[in-house]
Amino acid sequence: MPVVGEIRKDKMVNRCNNIFFTMIPIIGFITICEMAKSEPTFPILTDVTEKAGIHFQHSFGDDQMSNIIEATGAGCVFFDYDGDGDIDIYLVNGAYIKDLSHVKGRHNEGKLMNALYRNNGDGSYTDVTQESGTGDKGFGMAAVAADYDNDGDADLWVTNWGPNVFYRNNGDGTFTNYTKEAGLENDLWGIGSTFLDYDKDGYLDLYVGNYLEYDPNYNYYYAPDHFPGPLSYHGQPDILYHNKGDGTFEDVTKQAGVYNPEGRAMGISSCDIDNDGDMDIFVANDAMENYLYQNNGDGTFTDIALETATGFGQNGEATSAMGPEFGDFDLDGYMDLMVPDMGYGCLYRNTGQGYFEEMSAQMGLAAACGQYTSWSGNFFDYDNDGYLDILIVNGDPHKVKPEEDILLWNDQGRRFVDISAQCGSDFQIDFVGRGSAVGDYDDDGDLDILILNVNDRCRLMRNDGGNKNNWLKIHTIGTVSNRDAIGARIRLTVGGITQIRDITSSSGYLSQSDYRAHFGLGQNTNVEKLEIRWPNGTVQILENIDANQVLTITEPNSKS
Repeated sequence: MPVVGEIRKDKMVNRCNNIFFTMIPIIGFITICEMAKSEPTFPILTDVTEKAGIHFQHSFGDDQMSNIIEATGAGCVFFDYDGDGDIDIYLVNGAYIKDLSHVKGRHNEGKLMNALYRNNGDGSYTDVTQESGTGDKGFGMAAVAADYDNDGDADLWVTNWGPNVFYRNNGDGTFTNYTKEAGLENDLWGIGSTFLDYDKDGYLDLYVGNYLEYDPNYNYYYAPDHFPGPLSYHGQPDILYHNKGDGTFEDVTKQAGVYNPEGRAMGISSCDIDNDGDMDIFVANDAMENYLYQNNGDGTFTDIALETATGFGQNGEATSAMGPEFGDFDLDGYMDLMVPDMGYGCLYRNTGQGYFEEMSAQMGLAAACGQYTSWSGNFFDYDNDGYLDILIVNGDPHKVKPEEDILLWNDQGRRFVDISAQCGSDFQIDFVGRGSAVGDYDDDGDLDILILNVNDRCRLMRNDGGNKNNWLKIHTIGTVSNRDAIGARIRLTVGGITQIRDITSSSGYLSQSDYRAHFGLGQNTNVEKLEIRWPNGTVQILENIDANQVLTITEPNSKS
């Protein structure tokens, strides 16, 4: 029989246990509330495609992927073709091609074309493909736009499996196919491209990536892949076209030192990686080493991919590299490089000492991307907090099998956090993604998203809430330099922190974002200093600039 003291002890223990277990939900509730208070609230991405009047449907000419051509495209472009200050949209389509496409898709023959949508300035778009003359019916891959002849309007370059097309802007809402006259005809498989003024003569040159020699009669492959992969075919050389300044181009590939006959280019990007004032070129190759062409400043380039550690992935492997993107994600004043691929993706941090460090695992990119096939990536300040976030667009490479896209929030340069589930229900819908672009289509101060999905509708995702923080957009106009000021470096200092942007053409996979420079300012209402290094070397400084405006800046006519 237990003594009284033991009974009291047991009751005391039971009472303490009851109190403890009663307090657990209270403590849990308090903890959840505190977490909710500490976690930031992120902007919502709303699908407004149909509401905006965009009815484009991509097709590769068939219901199922049956070859590598159908699996590769396509891209999209944000650009202002009519010069009214609103960004318009160009969407690249596939085609049904006899003896290439499966016969089941023959109902698509002659019906598929690219599309141009004009921004009406009220959040809606109008299809102007027919009247503009831009409805190419080739098997489309990529597109980029720039004012190659410095006449004040944007011209349009489109790559295809088959003949590429160069549309010259007539300045009246129409375009003329100027491919032959410009000297841009070739019989290679064009893919990602970039406009840049590599020799700083004031005219935009054109680097065109080419993929591989497709052989429709080769049918040896691993059955689950459905068709042969890139290593089943010979690669093709890229082409660097020099703008002669008279409306025509010349092939200077070999003279410039960028001739590689067995390349397998996918995405192309250009910017100033070494802060020396001229534009360098990165070529993301498929299943082989990448190329990083450093501009020597004398009209030639040197491939420094191996010595800068950008030629291969994190484990020294050749990746299936897709659409490269440059951006200074850690605000150290040097352009870093992101390259989505079929594995974990690559995030190369520019050390500023002549080499890059692959940081995808340390920064959280690898964990987010490892389960997907990633094609396009965009650096953009989605919440206007001053740090570049990342959009990753995913899609199966062999089947019409949707995958979810990813949005990675930049935690002040320390890491990237996957916030995809917090961006709204529209962003959770899966598609077979390929190209993507970012731009402020509704001019409300935050960056929206455009995604090209294969064999499906495209998506225009409106950013709802990014403009709760302040912002500044810079529209640069060159006078001595090329009119688009491609190659300009902009340094913005706000709250004691400096951000940089390069004005570039290509962005993401086979695509182009709005190349007006967008800066998130956080809660700051005034920019302390804005420095523009124009492509010709002129440095222009502005101070004490109000936030929340689009600032158009014209290049001075003399160096300062």
